[in-house]
Amino acid sequence: MSQLKVNSIVPVGGLPSGASGGGIIQTVSTIKTNTASFTSNGSEVEFAGFNATITPSSNSSKILIMISLAYGATSTTYKLRIKRGSTQILLGDADGSRQRSSAGLGLVGDNNQCDTCTFIGIDSPATTSATTYKLFFTNDNTRAIRINRSFDDSNSSVGGRHVSTLTLMEITG
Repeated sequence: MSQLKVNSIVPVGGLPSGASGGGIIQTVSTIKTNTASFTSNGSEVEFAGFNATITPSSNSSKILIMISLAYGATSTTYKLRIKRGSTQILLGDADGSRQRSSAGLGLVGDNNQCDTCTFIGIDSPATTSATTYKLFFTNDNTRAIRINRSFDDSNSSVGGRHVSTLTLMEITG
């Protein structure tokens, strides 16, 4: 796993003449190429080691969060949650006993294939302190979710290995 940090990015082509406002200030990206496996069984499980930290340059900056998560799951579904530090962010509305999440990770139809969950959201951390974003999984049974590999992980031409990314961009408005 590696973390890449790029500062002071100017939008491609720059801003049109006379335009003002928004832009990308910095980008931080974590890339995971190795595999992992998690089982929730009703408890929230952290995707340990797969996080990204950004230090906003202004209290008014927004953080654009982009996640691409390759996973294999069979006989169950998982929910993905995002935390800024210890605070859950970007969750669906509460309704009864339903689990709130940022994104759903559905069943993969073939145990030798992966699916990809893509999530894009904007957070307003209102700080200039280093801010860490982490991913968590929840589920209600003992079936595992596999990361960057299929559930069965066959060592054959039908099996595959994949990559997952977590990218943060500080943007101005």
